[in-house]
Amino acid sequence: MTKPSNRVHAPTTASRASGWVGYACILAGIAVVALVLYAAGDGFEGWVIVGAIAAAVLIVVGVVMSALNLRRRRLRGSGGTPTHEPGLID
Repeated sequence: MTKPSNRVHAPTTASRASGWVGYACILAGIAVVALVLYAAGDGFEGWVIVGAIAAAVLIVVGVVMSALNLRRRRLRGSGGTPTHEPGLID
């Protein structure tokens, strides 16, 4: 049986998914970097530019989403502050 949460609001499916989407964006950005390196080796200069822009956007969006999700989790806990919530990261 699951233990009751001591938090005011239990996490919803959407809030859980937002963190995973951020991680997926970061991983997709890393995969695009690998494809960009392959395209650069084969001499496709146009695809290198497109892929580099796409990789940068994916990684930045992923990092921002993950950081916002972590900040939101810290603030929603048991009386935490923006920099620390006892028990979450300790």
